Amino acid sequence: MSARTKHFRSIERGRTALGVVLVVLAAISLWACSSGKANNETSSAAQEAPATITAARAKTYVSGTAAAVGLAFDNVGRLLYAEKDEGRIMRVARGKRTTLARLGVAGGGEPGLLGLAVDGANNVYAYYTTSRGGCPDPTSSASSGDINAHCIWRFRPSGGKLKADRLIFSAGHPSTATNHVGGGLHFGPDGALYLGLGELGENGDPDNGPGRAQNLSIPFGKILRLDPNATNKGAAGNPTTCGDADNSAQRTISDTRIYACGLRNPYSFDWDRSGRLWVAEAGDSCDEINIVRAGVNYGWEPPRTDCSGAGEGAPIRKVTGTPSGVAIPKSKQAGSWRNDVFWGIFAESSLKRYDIKSRKVSNVNTAKGRAGWDLIANDRYLYMSNGSRISRLALPGA
Repeated sequence: MSARTKHFRSIERGRTALGVVLVVLAAISLWACSSGKANNETSSAAQEAPATITAARAKTYVSGTAAAVGLAFDNVGRLLYAEKDEGRIMRVARGKRTTLARLGVAGGGEPGLLGLAVDGANNVYAYYTTSRGGCPDPTSSASSGDINAHCIWRFRPSGGKLKADRLIFSAGHPSTATNHVGGGLHFGPDGALYLGLGELGENGDPDNGPGRAQNLSIPFGKILRLDPNATNKGAAGNPTTCGDADNSAQRTISDTRIYACGLRNPYSFDWDRSGRLWVAEAGDSCDEINIVRAGVNYGWEPPRTDCSGAGEGAPIRKVTGTPSGVAIPKSKQAGSWRNDVFWGIFAESSLKRYDIKSRKVSNVNTAKGRAGWDLIANDRYLYMSNGSRISRLALPGA
């Protein structure tokens, strides 16, 4: 969910070249309850070189966006997006942009306003980082300085704008941590609100970053499953245990908001038509696409490295380059791409397609340069952000 300013994550992964890119960009500028058996998809399926496919050319949907992330749709089909560092929640309709709310956020680098989700009543939920402890109403004043807290607020429509309505989630931020904040926020098919939250970095210290991912009393380095109508409450049916790093034994969960553990920096995710949750994981030496299940550990723990998850925690796909944005078209209008898994690669701003049936990955060449920050599928289109513009790609069945 590391990355994105441009990819609001300096992904600070110890990859010098990418770190430089992120710093430059920052100057101008992240489900269903099932335990199941081991993954049917296999991580070995596949590390072959991706083929290249030609699709309809992606067209610019809105240009001049300011670090656009958190793509979502409201109940009448209008596109929403977040301006990561400015803290604005924006709506696009018939080519016109409207500011629905402005939040005081601590942005720059990886933090900021990162995720948006919309419920059945058209309320908008926003995940962001702030310098204000306790997560007070984010529209009441600006935020500046270092991160002090991670927050989700619910906003209700009011007079054509959004009004802060309720605090849904809050967590304090360690003063020494600066990155790996995750950011994906989506409603699952079960009606629960899911958040991908990173382990906050400091990977050189096993008691901090990687240690947080394994600590079941804190929310960092986890996929969280939240009650959208309460404050800091896990959704009904959450697991009570999460596996050890090998998934050979279960450990008791203290923070009842936790759905899955042992993640480094999950950002974006989506569900397929079978209800499986696909998550992009920004790693250190290896990036992953995972199917995330309740109570499963995805293996980020010293002295282990990325892509070393065991059992159900083994990655479905090892990825070269930080994956950013995951979208799965589920409409019949998607044609031959229905239920395939798409993700962006941050540094290339490219689009990848994973055919679930053949288990092969392809480069979608007509989306090159457009897909590095976020993705969302809606009916017959994929919508993609590269930070400064949002593009729309017609799917084969359109």
